[in-house]
Amino acid sequence: MMEHTDTTKKVARRRRSRRSRRRQLGFGLVALAAALLTWVVAVPFPAEELSPEPVTSTMIVDREERPLRELLSDGEGRSRWLSLEEISPHAQAATIHAEDKRFYEHLGFDPIAIGRSAVYNIQRRRLVTGASTLTQQTVKRIKYADQPRTLRRKVMELIWAVRLERSLDKDAILAQYLNRVPYGNQLFGIEAAARMYFGKPASQLSLAEAALLAGLPQAPSALNPYRNLEGARARQRQILAAMLERGAIGQAEHDRAAQEPLVIRPRRGSVEAPHLTDRVMEELRGRRPAVVRTTLDLNLQRGVEGIVESWIARVERRGVSQGAVVVLDTQSGEVLAWVGSRDYWDREALGGNDGVVALRQPGSTLKPFAYGLYLESGGTAADPIADLPTQFPEGTGVYVPMNFNHRFHGPVSVRDALGSSLNVPAVAVTAEVGAQSLLSRLRRAGLETLTQDAEYYGLGFVLGDGEVRLVDLAAAYAALGRLGEWRPWRTLAAVDGAPWRAQDAPARRGFERDVAYTLLDMLSDDDARLVGFGANGPLALPYRVAAKTGTSTNFRDNWAVGVTPEYTVAVWVGNFDGSPMNRVSGVTGAAPMLRAVFQQLYPEAAGPADVPWFERPAEVGSHEVCALSGQPAGPSCPGVRVELFHQRRRGASGAPDAGGHRGEGPERCEVHQAVAIDTRNGLRARLTCPAEFVETHVFHQVPPAWEEWALEQGLELPPRGWSPLCDGGAVEALAVETRPRIVHPLPGDVFILDPEGRPEDQQLALRAHLEGVEGPLTWFVGGEPVGRAAAPFTLYWPLRRGTHRSGVGRGEVEREVEIEVR
Repeated sequence: MMEHTDTTKKVARRRRSRRSRRRQLGFGLVALAAALLTWVVAVPFPAEELSPEPVTSTMIVDREERPLRELLSDGEGRSRWLSLEEISPHAQAATIHAEDKRFYEHLGFDPIAIGRSAVYNIQRRRLVTGASTLTQQTVKRIKYADQPRTLRRKVMELIWAVRLERSLDKDAILAQYLNRVPYGNQLFGIEAAARMYFGKPASQLSLAEAALLAGLPQAPSALNPYRNLEGARARQRQILAAMLERGAIGQAEHDRAAQEPLVIRPRRGSVEAPHLTDRVMEELRGRRPAVVRTTLDLNLQRGVEGIVESWIARVERRGVSQGAVVVLDTQSGEVLAWVGSRDYWDREALGGNDGVVALRQPGSTLKPFAYGLYLESGGTAADPIADLPTQFPEGTGVYVPMNFNHRFHGPVSVRDALGSSLNVPAVAVTAEVGAQSLLSRLRRAGLETLTQDAEYYGLGFVLGDGEVRLVDLAAAYAALGRLGEWRPWRTLAAVDGAPWRAQDAPARRGFERDVAYTLLDMLSDDDARLVGFGANGPLALPYRVAAKTGTSTNFRDNWAVGVTPEYTVAVWVGNFDGSPMNRVSGVTGAAPMLRAVFQQLYPEAAGPADVPWFERPAEVGSHEVCALSGQPAGPSCPGVRVELFHQRRRGASGAPDAGGHRGEGPERCEVHQAVAIDTRNGLRARLTCPAEFVETHVFHQVPPAWEEWALEQGLELPPRGWSPLCDGGAVEALAVETRPRIVHPLPGDVFILDPEGRPEDQQLALRAHLEGVEGPLTWFVGGEPVGRAAAPFTLYWPLRRGTHRSGVGRGEVEREVEIEVR
């Protein structure tokens, strides 16, 4: 009996112990569950991970919001972030019924779906299907997009889903999902998908379109609409059927959506205006806005691209491989077209290089700014400048510029000198106003790539001995089109809807209004181009365009720039590797492209009235002047023309004073003068000459530097001496020089060979004068004859390095000078 009692007590103790352990285990499990639940719910979802920035791609659009280029998001996809209110209700409903019908009922995970999925996976002994809610899928996109699918990851997804549900309400979670989920073809978010596949924003999706998109995230590759549209439609029909079954839509709505034809837009993977969009990416400096609106006009851009391609193809056989064009709105400075090369994608031709911002030598396109300074200093468009062989002291030698066609045209007006792009007058003007002044003014006009000092560039600076960018040159010319006001060019209009405010230099005045208007008038004058280019050249349009061409040394670059009140167009033609073209100049290379672009800008224009021109400032007037002297026309002037002047002037200016300012010129033409001549000897007649021996002739009273030119042109110069017969004396013999006089070169002249110039282009003009002789003279170099020349005794000799004695005479050396060639 005692043993039975002890046994019973032991059993009771063991039972109590087991119950105690079970209670402890229960308490422990409850505590663990409580701790786990606390850990799950107490840790918030990181707010920074909900930011739209990492998943938002940047769309660059033109001024009319037409797509140019999309910069992929950090996830290497296209995306647009929207609020839920900006997404079609059809898309919201279709997505919920396709992915998570109990979305608004669960706490982040769906136990019913988990149980169904577990049974299905156990039956197949592998992980075949999941039971992820929209919340869990959102967590996956945020935290586990690149991780393999494992049980541990699924558990963590569930935990983070609960945390997300505690951090956001259901609508915010749905917005996160719709903005992050993949729709195939590198599209993330329903806005990017709606625009790519249907060409419309997500707010405008129909039920049929929304149901098709809602089915894609389940298998973006397998249901790719571009490869398997029928499969995507089958999934769409399943979703519509589920919505009908659950009462989300009615039968009529279902039938309309099921029968609605869907047109998938062609795949849009191309990049428009690649050089410009490259530039925009640089200007954003790492920012990743959703939409960047540029100033570009896509239709114009495509037209200009076609012009560049077709024209370069025509001149390719002449050693031309590339061209670039930029079009600005003259008044605002906005870039309307930006074509950096013939083909951005042609690596062999260096098409990725951007000719719009490449540093190249501008040729004669800088000349208008030198003439602008000349006008500012008191000069006028009527002033005559000698286009004759001229030596300009420079450094340790002399600079002797040549014209493009190796011809000289004598005295020409400033208007004709600029219109015909003559080199000698441009250098003469630069020498007068100062190379430093020109350099400073060009920098003020935005050409800040001219970084060397004036001494480095020299007087040849005005002919293009520097490097500029095409877009900066266009902006400098656009400043003329604003009657002298410079402002920076720009490519950005707005970023994410807010106007773009670049930290650019403020607007500033480059020239006064009257100077800018006069330059524009000269640059648009077809008659002023006749001297250098002849009639009906490529710049001769049926309406007015202020235009200038330029060609750099050895035909490496050529340019053309044109301005109207509405548009400024700048063109460059050449090769990115710097190789020379086969004698392609700005007139034959860039100018035809300039003409074609203006024809695209003004397709209906047939006459001057069809294109606006600049309003003449009140301070600019016009007066009739002598065609040769530019001075107010007198009764003896054989030709007259009308010229523009500041209201204070009526004719050509006078000589510059010590400060370089030009004052008033004569009140009447002093070149064409009526001179009384003694008919007995052709000398000037004094008042004492008998009337029967006096006749009045009109002569050309020209400066000494023009006399040789005047004689070549057959112009009569007035006699220098007075008739001794007028005083009753005998005819006196006049002293006549019996030896020829060397006009050029002068003793001690130093000439410097251009190492990049062609030898045949570097010749020295040998000129002499001998009164009363027409027969040929012989020229000698180093005592050896090099050629003969009749009056006016000019011969061209190829320069070669060394010290040389240049002489002239009738069969033997009668006069000689020593020169040096370096």
